[in-house]
Amino acid sequence: MQFLIQVFFTSLLCYIFQQFFTAWIVVPIALLVAFVIEPNKLFAKFLGGFTAISLLWMVQATIIDISTKAILSTKIAAMLGLKSIMILILITGFVGGILGGLGAASGQCLRNLLFTQKHKTRFRM
Repeated sequence: MQFLIQVFFTSLLCYIFQQFFTAWIVVPIALLVAFVIEPNKLFAKFLGGFTAISLLWMVQATIIDISTKAILSTKIAAMLGLKSIMILILITGFVGGILGGLGAASGQCLRNLLFTQKHKTRFRM
């Protein structure tokens, strides 16, 4: 359930904030959402951020591609040597997913750093 909550809130907040800021706003938002939601395994947080941003960027790229009748995406796909526009959309989603996943993993690491109990160790000489 935490996974779905993380994916929903990360996607929603990133969609809203991308209207006003650059695309890189997804990293701090994924960090904050992963930081606020209850602690989980690091890979699960990474996967939540990856899924949220990947789906968001692929949906947005598809909507833009359809609304512009694929004028720009066919030219970019040809410049990159790609055979299909869908491969370009998948690459877009993968890049966004990596950004969201690393942001969410950073949020979980920050939460672990600030809120875990630290055991005092004594060093003997």
